[in-house]
Amino acid sequence: MKRPRMDVNLEELDQIIDRGTHAPLSESEGEKLKRVLHALAGMLPAPRTTEKTKNVLEQPEAPAPANDSEPPSDKTPGHGRNGASSYTGAKKVAVPHPTLHTGDPCPSCEKGKVYPQKEPKVLVRIVGQAPLAATVYELDRLRCNLCGEVFTAPEPEGIGAEKYDETTAAMIALLKYGSGMPFYRVEKLETCTGHSPAGLDAVGDCG
Repeated sequence: MKRPRMDVNLEELDQIIDRGTHAPLSESEGEKLKRVLHALAGMLPAPRTTEKTKNVLEQPEAPAPANDSEPPSDKTPGHGRNGASSYTGAKKVAVPHPTLHTGDPCPSCEKGKVYPQKEPKVLVRIVGQAPLAATVYELDRLRCNLCGEVFTAPEPEGIGAEKYDETTAAMIALLKYGSGMPFYRVEKLETCTGHSPAGLDAVGDCG
């Protein structure tokens, strides 16, 4: 119910309240006090609701994704494998094309000429091997049936004069002090792979 606007006399209200502390208020005084209180209450701001808009108003349904067969993924693209550049110590073998050379006619269109690409196609192939790999060189020997002199083929270039080169000692030291592999395990591994007989000389020399 909307109450009519009224003018408030503060001095008159004070007198009504003072009289009410000593004697009961008259009907007209009580009605006037009620009107003032209701007018003041109407001036107060409305209490804020705690309901959320989404609970009061109907929200439109979110459109379905165009393709929901594959859920979105936050993973960066990639196959998780190491590229060829990761194998810094790998042996590199250049494989030339068996039939085509720079400047040859294109076998497809027969009009253009083929030229090498900046980057070759790269294949990585990994094989297992022993830490120390032995190579046996068999030098031909020929003997004269008349004078008995023996002629031996020359040693290949670059094989050195020592049985164990510097890389052998470096690998054994790396296995022992870098990876914590005891000498007897290195010896056993080499023996099992057929690259050294029991009692590896280089192990004893490095120990």
